Amino acid sequence: MDIPIKVPCRKSEIDGKACWLETIGDENSTFEMAEGFIAQNNITLCAECTIFREIIGRGFGRRKADSTLGNSVANLIKLIADRNQSLNSIRLELEQKIDEMALMKIITDALVRTNDLHRALRILLTGVTSGRAFEFNRAGIFLVDRRNEFLVGEYAVGPENGMIAKVLWERLSSISFQDQIQAIMDSDSLEADSLTGLIQDIKIPLADKTNIFVKALWADRANFYRRGDLGKSITDKMLRYTDFNEFVIVPLRTENQPMGIMIADNYYTGKQITDSSILALETLANTCGSFLENTLLHRELSERLKELEHVNRLLRENQNYLIQTQRLTDIGKLATTVAHEFKTPLATIGGYAGRALKSLKTGKPLQHDLEIISSEIRRLETITSELLEYTKQAKLQTRPQSINELVRDALSILEHKLAAAKIKVKSFLDCSEPRAKLDERRIKQVIFNLVDNAIDSMNAGQTLRVSTKSDDLNVILEIEDSGCGVPPEHQDKMFSLFFTTKPHGSGLGLPVSKRIVDDHGGRIEFESALGKGTKFSTYFPRVY
Repeated sequence: MDIPIKVPCRKSEIDGKACWLETIGDENSTFEMAEGFIAQNNITLCAECTIFREIIGRGFGRRKADSTLGNSVANLIKLIADRNQSLNSIRLELEQKIDEMALMKIITDALVRTNDLHRALRILLTGVTSGRAFEFNRAGIFLVDRRNEFLVGEYAVGPENGMIAKVLWERLSSISFQDQIQAIMDSDSLEADSLTGLIQDIKIPLADKTNIFVKALWADRANFYRRGDLGKSITDKMLRYTDFNEFVIVPLRTENQPMGIMIADNYYTGKQITDSSILALETLANTCGSFLENTLLHRELSERLKELEHVNRLLRENQNYLIQTQRLTDIGKLATTVAHEFKTPLATIGGYAGRALKSLKTGKPLQHDLEIISSEIRRLETITSELLEYTKQAKLQTRPQSINELVRDALSILEHKLAAAKIKVKSFLDCSEPRAKLDERRIKQVIFNLVDNAIDSMNAGQTLRVSTKSDDLNVILEIEDSGCGVPPEHQDKMFSLFFTTKPHGSGLGLPVSKRIVDDHGGRIEFESALGKGTKFSTYFPRVY
């Protein structure tokens, strides 16, 4: 019986298992034992084992056929070892890709859930520097501004120095990437890294075509730079902000439109930036490009909304200023008009009062003189009332009520006046009884003013049409006469203070009516044609 061969082996030293060659010549050995050892990839260790080669050479003898067989076995084992090594490299690469894909999914899922730009950039750059897959030390993003004039530093993630980096990475090593991203999502406010403050000071004109950042923005793929490869002027500019050895710049694009660039390096660890890490960074940038575009669009819309709100506030302030200016102008006109309007009635009252006094002495009847005085006093009271109504601040006492109810009450009060003028009235009231928040007294005043104007413009026997209707937003009151109409040259002045075509009009009825409607949040419009009549339409916000 042959004596078993004792062969020292690195594998044996590691896990205490016997080399498969030790079993040769052992009566208890089987082919399955050797096969099991080979199946466990342990045979790859034999390819570099000198003792194994010596055994192979001695075992096959010196004959040419034996030698050829021995070399073939050795070569076969070498091929197996090479293949295993290649498969192991592929396995590691696949594991790396799986990690990258897992991180990308977590990142994209988070980006979908946020519209905040800095939060989105923090998520993306945390993935680049997480150490789970991409393993860069520092990363930052520059974005093209809204006017496409500058490349502006927007956000960055990375430790301030090597000591902080070590402490930070040790702390983060016990926290899953998913938890890190969730912490960013849950945070009310993000504390920016010092690196963010550095890059936010950088603003590069896009017109500077020689700048490496601008070149990278328009590049088709990522660009890798070493410090030694850059010109002194470029290096000096970059050293004003931070030290570096080598870095990669990846363009951020969407549909051939550049959004910005992403920069990453391994300054603290000094780990080489490989082609595979650059490719992974490009893949991440391409995957997240559309999400960043949506976030940028949301920020732009938010900024424009703020601008519109600011403009709207300025317009309101200017409107208030113009209103106050108009009021001051109106007050000046008011003083002139009051003096003019009051002068004639007061002179009439004074004259007839004097006549009345003389009549008392002679015993002549006083009725006619007193009637004139009473009429002029009523005229002054009307003017005074209208002036007060126009000038005082609106303090509406509104409640939801039917517009039909107010129209019926107002027409009932005006019944005798309409009958005296021999004006026919036709009313068409919305049967759904539309409601609005109205001040009963003020709205009736609007109806009185509009009906008075209609009576003054019509002849006896003509018809006044009063109707109500509604739509989803408004309750609408229409008062339409069949009178003489308003000349085109006067239509622009209809709501102007003190403008009137009546011999004894104050020019306050329509301005007061418009003021009341405006105070209710409504609007008043009119249309008129000479010889056909005028229709006034008032709109009030509807309530249900």
